Amino acid sequence: MHKLGVIFTLLGLALSVVGLIVGFWEMAHGAEESEMWLMLVPFGFVGLLLGVTLTQLSRKQ
Repeated sequence: MHKLGVIFTLLGLALSVVGLIVGFWEMAHGAEESEMWLMLVPFGFVGLLLGVTLTQLSRKQ
């Protein structure tokens, strides 16, 4: 369960960072796809929350 938590944490972090960077880059250039990239950020936060929760739960056992 600890490995799964680490994977979700890294995946969530990657989604958040990529969504923010690419989303604001596309928004600055006036592209229509910027909303799609910025929508990745909440999914990244959910992945981060799930990953941290899983790693903390694995320590309790």
